[in-house]
Amino acid sequence: MSGILLALWGTLFTLSVTTLGALNVFFVKRNMTGDVQCALLGFAGGVMVAASVWSLLIPALEQAEAAGQISWLVVSGGFVLGVLLLLGADWVIKNRFNKMKHLSLKSHTEMLVLAVTLHNIPEGMAVGLAFALAAGNPADSSLLSGAIALTVGIGIQNYPEGTAVALPLAADGMKRRRAFIIGSMSAVVEPVFGVMAAALSDMVSALMPLFLSLAAGTMIYVVVQELIPEAHMGKRETVGTFGFVIGFLLMMILDVALGGS
Repeated sequence: MSGILLALWGTLFTLSVTTLGALNVFFVKRNMTGDVQCALLGFAGGVMVAASVWSLLIPALEQAEAAGQISWLVVSGGFVLGVLLLLGADWVIKNRFNKMKHLSLKSHTEMLVLAVTLHNIPEGMAVGLAFALAAGNPADSSLLSGAIALTVGIGIQNYPEGTAVALPLAADGMKRRRAFIIGSMSAVVEPVFGVMAAALSDMVSALMPLFLSLAAGTMIYVVVQELIPEAHMGKRETVGTFGFVIGFLLMMILDVALGGS
């Protein structure tokens, strides 16, 4: 089986797990209290910070070093580019889109969806590259098993991310079906970029550290700028903190246990 076809099946699996996570939106009360919303935002922030460290920054440093690059320089540069990208997106959302009367989503929710979607791009590329490498070296069975392990790991990590996107959308008043669709589709970029990376594996592999660290920068920006402040606006400030801790620990355990670092 070709690397492109393997990449497609692998990334469709990761997309399907995101969809399962987004399904949780149907099991949460529509009229959530302020504390529940704060806990959910804290949870989303914890998931994103842990994913940024173990799924993005650490692999970026390792890949840059293995490629003979100046790892700290490449990763720092990518991280800053990610922050600048979200700064621009933040300005557009707050100064342009939010002037449209039909938009009712809070800015932190819009930024959350954007950041998680962007972060899924390098994850899909990582799966695509892993399967392309395995297909190109069929005699080495460890490459295929490693690609499968990576795919399963990323897929399971996507479960809380699907939840973390869909629930805040519902909390903002969006219909559950639409929140589910958007939460699920936040990972649709994985098959697209996974197949693209497999097809262009020789060209893309050298840039993966930059892509990974850029995605980390976008996620950390959203957590610090939007999610943490909003998570502490409830009656009990510690609710958002506890949500953050739970999300962080869950994502860290999933990532480390599944060999993400």
